[in-house]
Amino acid sequence: MNKINFGDAWRVFLVYLLMLVVGAAIIIKILTIQLGEREELLEMARKADLRIVDVPAVRGNVFSKNGTLLATTIPVFDIYFDPVAVQDSVFNKNIGKLSDSLAVMLKKHSSSEYKGMFKKARKNNNRYVRIARKLKMDEYERIKTFPIFRERLGNGLIAEKQLVRERPYGDIAMRVIGYVNYNDTLKPVRVGLEGAYDTCLRGIDGKQMRRRINGGRFIDVPSSSNITPKNGKDIYTSIDAKIQDVAEEALRRCLTDNEAQQGCVIMMDVKSGFIEVMASLKYNEKKRRYEESYNFAIAENVEPGSTFKAITMTALLENNPKFSIERKLDLGKTGRMKFHNRVMTDSHVVGEGNPTVKQAFWESSNIAFGFLTTEAFENNPQQFIDLIYKTKINEPLNLDIKGEGKPFIKTTKNKTWSKVSLPWMSIGYELTVTPITLLTYYNAIANNGKMVKPQFVKEIRRGNEVVKTFDTIVINEKIASDRTIKTLQKLLRGVVENGTAKALNKCAFPVAGKTGTAQISSNGGYNKKNYTASFVGYFPADDPKYTCIVVVSNPMGKNYYGASVSAPVFKEIAEKVYATELGIKDENGGHKANCDKYTKASMAYYDDVNEYCTMAGVRMVDSELSSEWVKVMPSKNGGVVLKNVEVDKQTVPDLKGMNVTDAVFLLESMGWKASFSGRGLVESQSVKAGTRLEKGNTIVLKLNT
Repeated sequence: MNKINFGDAWRVFLVYLLMLVVGAAIIIKILTIQLGEREELLEMARKADLRIVDVPAVRGNVFSKNGTLLATTIPVFDIYFDPVAVQDSVFNKNIGKLSDSLAVMLKKHSSSEYKGMFKKARKNNNRYVRIARKLKMDEYERIKTFPIFRERLGNGLIAEKQLVRERPYGDIAMRVIGYVNYNDTLKPVRVGLEGAYDTCLRGIDGKQMRRRINGGRFIDVPSSSNITPKNGKDIYTSIDAKIQDVAEEALRRCLTDNEAQQGCVIMMDVKSGFIEVMASLKYNEKKRRYEESYNFAIAENVEPGSTFKAITMTALLENNPKFSIERKLDLGKTGRMKFHNRVMTDSHVVGEGNPTVKQAFWESSNIAFGFLTTEAFENNPQQFIDLIYKTKINEPLNLDIKGEGKPFIKTTKNKTWSKVSLPWMSIGYELTVTPITLLTYYNAIANNGKMVKPQFVKEIRRGNEVVKTFDTIVINEKIASDRTIKTLQKLLRGVVENGTAKALNKCAFPVAGKTGTAQISSNGGYNKKNYTASFVGYFPADDPKYTCIVVVSNPMGKNYYGASVSAPVFKEIAEKVYATELGIKDENGGHKANCDKYTKASMAYYDDVNEYCTMAGVRMVDSELSSEWVKVMPSKNGGVVLKNVEVDKQTVPDLKGMNVTDAVFLLESMGWKASFSGRGLVESQSVKAGTRLEKGNTIVLKLNT
């Protein structure tokens, strides 16, 4: 008979007892959950399927001066397909047709590839198959009409909406418009107007409760926690999109033709200071093209060279009330002059060595300005600096757009000051300013001495409600005396009529300005290979409306002078502006519709007439126009009547009253050459209208304002 092992029995009893205790604890816990913690845990479970997400506000729009969209926010959609959600009969019947439609629209996969992908996903219970990313609204609407997706229930279509920024005009004014990059949440990158006005553009985000459903997706649900987003405000800029486009293309051609490193164009309204054009292009070695990667116009400090002579002339005139631009100078016939053992040269001998002061300015004589400045300020060079500082050209403009370079115009206390600093500063060396700073100074000359701050935004609106308007900001009520300003205006006009910018005297309107060609400093010295070519001026000179600067850095072609590199860009922009700004300003600064320049012309280009009448709100009446050239006649109701002009390609057309751009274009398109004298509209032509003339001959046009 076996004996009982009490040690083993005791161990079995302990295990049994332990199991009873654990079981009892489980039962007690179940009862506790059911009776006491049930609601709390159910709430936790519900919360696990709920989340509150941010709902981004729609970012405000950026408009041009003309009311066209420069930047806007559009919805885009990421499209997914849940093939498991579709009924078997619907799936089997239509999956081929859906695949065909997607293959045709998206051109990403073939129909058979889509079909195989969807069948495999359905088999593997994959409920989240990506079809396309960032479809625009019209594409999304189209895809909703496809087989299966057009079913009201169980169509499996999943669309996730995002808001993205779009520029309808592409890269036009890209650096001015700018962007905001929130990828770095600690310090967002803010560039251009988008960055400067980010606070009002971005609005206030909302909140939305979302609940998890089958497939792991979330849907919006009502909740007291929901907050409707407050969309951003719109900003209306002063940028003229059409002229901006012209300026960028003209600058790009100039940089390409002259193999230049970079360049910029800025155009500013004389009275208000609002910037209507700002373009900066830099060559990208990797992409082998010019692009707006850097805002050269506001950020780059450059030695201005001869364009600084207007500032030097201001100091000379203000320093001595008896200073005369008619004074004769004895500069010698070498085009060279020594200042404290350093030789300054001219590109050519001006006035046979005995020019007047005004002639020296017109033809940009370096040694004349070095001599005049040394003569006037050698005993007190700080007086020269003080007179320059008095104009405030040395102060930052505090632009809305970040990245502005600070002017550097040193004083006699600067450690780099030397005995040759005075003459070399007088011709725009040993100092630096940004293109927009120099433009602001010349704008003050055009504006009868009043210096105004460059601005980019005219209004902030919420819908049609104007929230804020931006008025002209005056930096300096008077940069110099009336006598000095009038003298500067006369001198700048003389540069175009008699000096280095004579090519601009062929414009149909008067231009005033100054050319500049400066050697670029490199490693503490200068060479004769690297230059900055510039032209800055205003038009029409007799009643200034716009100031414009063109700066081209390091042209490597045959030309490097401001007159031959930068001035042609200025001319192209100015002529386009003059051709489109045909109205007469009323007392409030707006433009009244004025069709005189069309109605008084023998013919006009239809596209120009249509563009102007549309912009100015002039009613047009036409009778089935088929020609690009039209006769414009005033109508009794205040509008205009347009009639076809059939141009006989074999005879010389009547050009009377036409603007010179149209007249020259028409003649050259017909096979003749054209030259003209004067400015304004065509008053007469050397060959009578209706004459049969051999192609290639030149027809001379006489212009008159």
